[in-house]
Amino acid sequence: MTPALFLLMFGHFFLISIFAIGGFMASLPGMYSFLVESSGLLTPEQFAATVAFGQSLPGPNVLIAAVLGWAAAGPLGCLATFAGTCVPFTLIALYAGRFVRNHADSKNIKAYKAGLAPVAIGLLFATGYLLLQGNLDNYKLLLWAATVTIIVWKTKFPLILLIAAGGILGVLGIFN
Repeated sequence: MTPALFLLMFGHFFLISIFAIGGFMASLPGMYSFLVESSGLLTPEQFAATVAFGQSLPGPNVLIAAVLGWAAAGPLGCLATFAGTCVPFTLIALYAGRFVRNHADSKNIKAYKAGLAPVAIGLLFATGYLLLQGNLDNYKLLLWAATVTIIVWKTKFPLILLIAAGGILGVLGIFN
């Protein structure tokens, strides 16, 4: 990996992280655009498989950034994408969390939260669409995605069990 590619990956993931609204998963379309469409470091299939693998790992979803960096450019790619993702949102979360906690009753804070909720939901649906891309004609997969969405939305069912169930169904060839 060249120093220029390292800085490009770090900078791109840094910017994605700064503008990510709705959590880490909402930033996947920007990562896809960079890693697949702009730089060609990954194919669409590699990206989807890497994201799926990253989600199966224990720990926070942000680990997907490290896994994507590793798949695209090895250990230094992992460092570039993970640091680029973690540094800005960690600093912003620390300072913003303190500010929101100290001003929780403010009309502006309440309006901000209410206004960003639909944006976050839209970005999460865009991520789901991106991950299903190429499989939009597979009614079994779409039915599973809709079922999982409703379960997550309406219950507190453990996510790891849904991931495991999806993996088992995939291994059994249910989605083929």
